[in-house]
Amino acid sequence: MPGKPARKDAGPPSELVYVANDASRRGSSVVAMFKVFSAPMIVVIVLSQVAGPNVAVAGMIASALAAIWWWRRAPRLDGVVLRVERGELWVTTARRSMASRFPLEEVDVELDTQTIQKVQEGGSAIPAMRFIDATVGPDLDVARIVVIGRGERLPLTDDSVPYMEATEWFGKIRVFLRKNGWVPRDERDERDERDERE
Repeated sequence: MPGKPARKDAGPPSELVYVANDASRRGSSVVAMFKVFSAPMIVVIVLSQVAGPNVAVAGMIASALAAIWWWRRAPRLDGVVLRVERGELWVTTARRSMASRFPLEEVDVELDTQTIQKVQEGGSAIPAMRFIDATVGPDLDVARIVVIGRGERLPLTDDSVPYMEATEWFGKIRVFLRKNGWVPRDERDERDERDERE
């Protein structure tokens, strides 16, 4: 009975999809939809008491359109595709609207870190009082991953994410690039120094 053909090694994966998944944004769509529906209702109640039903309906329509416009303009974190092909790193958004290409041997990856303070709303049941009782939260480290090559700095996301999440993805991206033949800049510099000494 003939043996099974030898299984070929598939090699390292040549593509990695990076999706920033900020935990603080997971419920943001629900909150946004609540604001879209609650703002017009508050406007119609106030205007009906102050200016009458006709003005209240017009105000409700205007505030609904403004709330929908605000919701559609809210920033979203999209996926980014990193692909290694013929010694080059291609960085493309999941929608394929932006693509950059770097020679793998010149690529470096770093974290762009900053410290922010988020405003925390008060605990009142009345929406207006929440803003009055708002306080500034403690220092919070956020970061975004930046790909560097050919003198260009390319952030993988417009918005920063929590530092722990960014460092986790930073490690995954470096492992992915190493499997495809990438050598970090500091190791390249050490190798060049050794070669010069020899």
